[in-house]
Amino acid sequence: MLQNTTRTRFRAGVAVLATVGLALIAACGGETGPPPEDTVTTAALSETPADLTAAREYERNGQYEEAVAAYQRVIQQFDGQAQQQARYDLALTYITIERYADAVTQLEAYIDTKPTQEESLRARFLLGQTYATLGEGDKARQSLEDYADDEGPAAVYARLELAQLLVQEGRHDKAAQELEKALALDVPPSLAPTLFLRLADIYRETGDDEQAIQWYERLLQESNSDTYKALALSRIASVSRRLGDGERWQQALLDIVEQHPESPQAPNSLDSLLAAEVPVDLLTQGIVHYHQRAYDEALAVFDSFLAGNPPAPQAAVAHYYRGAMRERQDEPQEALADYEAYLQFDPGGDVADDAAWARALLLEELFRPLEAAAAHREFWQAHPDSPWADRAAFLSGLFPYQAGDPTAASAAWQEMLDASTSPERRAQAYLWLGQADLVFFADTEGASAHFQQALEAAGSSFYALRAEAWLSDQAAAALPLGPDETIEATAAPDWDAAEGWLSSLWGPDTLAADPSPLDLPAWQRGQELHQMGLTQKATNEFLWLIDQSRSQPWSLYRLARALHDLGLTHVAAHAATDLLESADSPLEQAPRALLELAYPLDYLPLIDAAAAENSLSPLLLLAMIRQESFFDPTAGSPAGALGLTQVMPLTGSEIAQKLSIEDFSASDLLRPLVSIPFGAYYLGSQLDLFDGNLFLALAAYNAGPGNASRWWESLPAAEMDLLVELIDITETRTYVKVVLENYAMYRFLYGSVDHPTLLASPGP
Repeated sequence: MLQNTTRTRFRAGVAVLATVGLALIAACGGETGPPPEDTVTTAALSETPADLTAAREYERNGQYEEAVAAYQRVIQQFDGQAQQQARYDLALTYITIERYADAVTQLEAYIDTKPTQEESLRARFLLGQTYATLGEGDKARQSLEDYADDEGPAAVYARLELAQLLVQEGRHDKAAQELEKALALDVPPSLAPTLFLRLADIYRETGDDEQAIQWYERLLQESNSDTYKALALSRIASVSRRLGDGERWQQALLDIVEQHPESPQAPNSLDSLLAAEVPVDLLTQGIVHYHQRAYDEALAVFDSFLAGNPPAPQAAVAHYYRGAMRERQDEPQEALADYEAYLQFDPGGDVADDAAWARALLLEELFRPLEAAAAHREFWQAHPDSPWADRAAFLSGLFPYQAGDPTAASAAWQEMLDASTSPERRAQAYLWLGQADLVFFADTEGASAHFQQALEAAGSSFYALRAEAWLSDQAAAALPLGPDETIEATAAPDWDAAEGWLSSLWGPDTLAADPSPLDLPAWQRGQELHQMGLTQKATNEFLWLIDQSRSQPWSLYRLARALHDLGLTHVAAHAATDLLESADSPLEQAPRALLELAYPLDYLPLIDAAAAENSLSPLLLLAMIRQESFFDPTAGSPAGALGLTQVMPLTGSEIAQKLSIEDFSASDLLRPLVSIPFGAYYLGSQLDLFDGNLFLALAAYNAGPGNASRWWESLPAAEMDLLVELIDITETRTYVKVVLENYAMYRFLYGSVDHPTLLASPGP
């Protein structure tokens, strides 16, 4: 949320942003400033004035001051439906920028215009939330009750809000009633644990301990979240102690330390048990200390445990945790010994794959490449279903390749090829078999055959794109990154062709799941929340529907189109992507209409301007945004990155200084008007730093220029394929590959090439 809505110095600091704002108004057919007084008109001119369209575009871009001004112009110049809609939209904008009193004024004025019953109820829901923020509890409750009692689609959220207000007022009995009414509705799975916990807490606070325990038990049974489970057990223990039920108290604490040793509740639970002289085995104690990063205590406990010659499976677990701690304390030799001890004691244990993987990585870190290759081969053959199996299979060939043993490398990659059914993994194996042909045997014919096989295995994957570059003698060529690479106009979507494709793969629409996801309560709630500007709650509802529809292609298709019609580009792209990935056919052969849903054009005026300002291709910027945020302007990462281009707040402050922008705050990164130029500037600066090398610039964007330099300096020669494979941060390695895949697809869909490609000069 913006804390200051008069950010004139901020806006003045970014010249390109002002230019974009003017372009947007022009594109909407509106004016660039307030109209002269003698040109004020009435609704007779239009029911959909250009200023209303422009205001919504401003709002979407995060140009809130301009949006407010445009909405106010519509309110002043028009009456009827246009004025009514402008008041409602203006209220949403005021809520976004925390001008709550102004939001109340507009919502009340909107209700006075006599909108439909459904529209009036939505406004009352928002009034309730806004009054609550302003501390006007009575008015908030009345508005929320109006919505909840009318059983609007989002009634479950209204009753939760009511319960929170009642708790704040000390009216716990009424709050409990509201929560029980909420639970009688169709409850979103993501919201149910919150309702259970709130209701149980109310009963606990009012002394109804048995009722509290019943609801904590229900939370424990129905939640899939370890966080909620540990919290429920902790509350059960607390209430049980107050009831004098020592057995239930003890069991709840034991369940926490044994089943949830990583939870914040585990250390205090362990201390309470030990203080009460309840036996807790040393292995459990050590694991709790490990998860709390109390490594000295954990090592001492594990040493004592192992001194007692425990059974082999338990000894193995102790060695695994000791290895993990010693690795973190930069003692690789000792860590390696512990991992090997685990594999000797319990080679088929629950964390055998973790221990074997960690062992293989440590051998690599200790510069024992041939042993590392053997360890990786053992790993993927013993654990073929592990998420690390594909990486291990590849590394079993890469290490001998680097050591100058092409025969062993080729044998490993051929073994990987024979065992894999993944098109991408097969393309990777073929690409590197071709590399070995070229580098060690100067066998251009054999290399070309392998590169062609890579291209045919997975045509739009990173490895196939690189194989095409080798086949075209452009493997070391600079990619087309400049602003001269423009976006070409596209035709209207051919939905008939898309539906024909669906029918050819999965049968006609009549075989689709019934009911349609668009008939489910979650869809109705999501639409309602979206129309109330509660975008994150709406997105959660829609993502749940997508998850439930993964095995139903026609349902995904319906969702993707309906979400696109709502203007929710980022959620529609998720649905379309899931649909395309479920097809057993090359991505580039899918219907163009579906590909355009999955690879959308969004925020184009901002992207074009930012790309030109930083000498970037707009198609590259689109490719990066798709991977960073999937076009969700509210996206945030666990590390703290924000917005469409996922800029870290500290990096954002540095960019603001370099662009001479004052009054910057981290929340500005949630505004597309800010996030897109900042991301473009940072990517452009990394390209400058690394002399136009896009591979390194992307690695630096994701992991920082220090890491990118480290990987580059570790290369024996300037080999882009080897650079990508030597990136030792999984997220970054994936990031580089996926952004380049996205770039190739965007060039195909909206550029001047006839297939997904990274070639600077594609052939016929």
